[in-house]
Amino acid sequence: MRIARLSAIFLSVAMLVLMSGCSHESRDWQAAQSANTIEAYEAFVTEHPKSAHLGDAQARVEQLTEDRDWQRASTTDTVDAYRQFLAAHPQAKSAQEARIRIENFGLNGGAAAPAAPAAQAFAAGPAMAPVSPAPPSTSHPQQEQAHAYRVQLGAFSTQAKAERQWHKLTAHYGKELHGLEPDIERGKGAKGRHVFRLKAQLPSEAKARALCAQLQKRGQACVVAKH
Repeated sequence: MRIARLSAIFLSVAMLVLMSGCSHESRDWQAAQSANTIEAYEAFVTEHPKSAHLGDAQARVEQLTEDRDWQRASTTDTVDAYRQFLAAHPQAKSAQEARIRIENFGLNGGAAAPAAPAAQAFAAGPAMAPVSPAPPSTSHPQQEQAHAYRVQLGAFSTQAKAERQWHKLTAHYGKELHGLEPDIERGKGAKGRHVFRLKAQLPSEAKARALCAQLQKRGQACVVAKH
């Protein structure tokens, strides 16, 4: 009888310890989520390495680190900053945009243009096949500004890949790209290799920036290029 009573006491104590540990872990997880910082999630991982929330905490550390590094790169806005970002986060959601911005440094001879706040969207509909940009007219100053701005949507090893990407984009972003014409520009990339830059022509800088803002909001890399 005495042995049974002692066993019940030990079991009750063990259960209280277990419940206390779970409660402590739960409070720490809620605190980490509330703070939502790299440091808070790292502290949770250190304190509770066997927690069921371990995977979620590590994923948040990775995402917050990526967001922080992209903010630094886009604020610094240099080739080296974007290259450092790509070295640390080659599979990041912003990796393609970082590559486009690096490409644009060579095209514009300066810093990549930052995105502006979103403006009105374009009307819905598909786009047509690639065409070459028209040369500026010397007799009509206003026409010289037409299509002076382009948005770059990617860089590819062949023209065929660039064309396929354009058709994919117009199918996915029909509203944003409606009425726009693609401009596939051949140039030299890293180590002298040919690169085909996929761009879309816009009649003004304001519309170019507005389009990029809309596409970036939906997860598509886009950089304004005056060229």
